Amino acid sequence: CGNCYTMCPSLPIADGHGDGISIWVGGKVSNARGVPRMSKLAIPFLPNNPPRWPETVKAVKHLVEVYAKNAIKHERMGEWIERVGWERFFKLTGIPFTYQHIDDFTFARETFKMTPTFKWE
Repeated sequence: CGNCYTMCPSLPIADGHGDGISIWVGGKVSNARGVPRMSKLAIPFLPNNPPRWPETVKAVKHLVEVYAKNAIKHERMGEWIERVGWERFFKLTGIPFTYQHIDDFTFARETFKMTPTFKWE
């Protein structure tokens, strides 16, 4: 989505002891087919195990497989998540919802995700 480009400093990712990896999904910068969207946290922490990052590869592969199985042809991941809802996204992917997923961004009222309350269908 380009969110990290301006927000995150460039850091070496080779320190397996002092840092970790988070996975963010659903964002895009372009205004093609819809308005730009900010990415949202999917997986808050994975261990940083260079050089092959097995946990990260497994998590990303799982997310892409679930997306590919449930998305409509030519639908972006963010569009798919918006269509099925974040509640169903967590259910389909098997990612546990934690307090890190609560959107405490200043303008989070626009996303209606300021609490852990879900409308399960």
